[in-house]
Amino acid sequence: MSDPRRFIDLHMHSTASDGVHPPAELMRLAAARRLSAVALTDHDTTTGLAEAARAAAEAGMEFVPGIELSARFEPHTLHLLGYFIDPDCQELHQALDRIIRWRRERNAAILDRLAALGMDMRNDPELRDAIERDRGTAHVLGRPHIALALVRAGYVPSFRAAFDRLLARGSAAYVARRTLSAREALALIHAAGGVASLAHPSHLHCGAQRELETLLARLKDLGLDAVEAYHPDHQPRDTRWCVEAARRLDLALTGGSDYHGRPGVAPPRIAVGFSKAHILYEHLEALRARRNAEADRAPGVGSAMPISETPPTR
Repeated sequence: MSDPRRFIDLHMHSTASDGVHPPAELMRLAAARRLSAVALTDHDTTTGLAEAARAAAEAGMEFVPGIELSARFEPHTLHLLGYFIDPDCQELHQALDRIIRWRRERNAAILDRLAALGMDMRNDPELRDAIERDRGTAHVLGRPHIALALVRAGYVPSFRAAFDRLLARGSAAYVARRTLSAREALALIHAAGGVASLAHPSHLHCGAQRELETLLARLKDLGLDAVEAYHPDHQPRDTRWCVEAARRLDLALTGGSDYHGRPGVAPPRIAVGFSKAHILYEHLEALRARRNAEADRAPGVGSAMPISETPPTR
């Protein structure tokens, strides 16, 4: 590697959920930025992992199979990242089938509300195609797809406006989403042989460091293994709070760009990765060590074989 610090990205999305790049293309983009290791963490699906793993191997990058699950943890809705998961875990597949059914029911309700507001989006060709692909489980349809359709139809001037005016919580076409509980989601990640990290904790709007640490401690009691301290939405204070809380609670640290991409917009022109949040390889090593320690304590759970680094070929 040209950079001895060996940067990684453990939070990215492909067209398997709500990203704009197919899994293989996303891996090639990551390789062009000379990342040492990457994780694909699509929402509620593992369908992109095999393609991404092949492309990462061809590019000489270490690949971490991942997923991002939403979970209830009153009064919050959390996002939990699962790493080193077994994509063939039957318990995981059964739960994802249920989650996808809930998501489809929600999408239909959102489209009904938009139609009642005079914005019938079901005739949008691209959205209709996305719905058909979703029925074939090729990817997961969500609010971003509906937001883009609203922009194409001229009902809103931008993707952000679609959420602000129509799709965000409290707006005219918003429909609450059914999710797993935090306990269920964490147990599911562990059943699939993985370790779990709380994604972008700044999105939970904790007003004080003690509040964040209390939340993390409660989640650790349910099985949380790590916290995403490094994220492009984090201010320096957010990262510091996460790092200090993780040290006191014995949680691992993770990080990533949360890159989705935007249609027709090239990836950001920055020195490394897809955001200014540059994450060192040492955090992946610590996460792997934690995963292997848990595998030793609970043999036979998920893909419980110890995980070793796949050395980059360049």
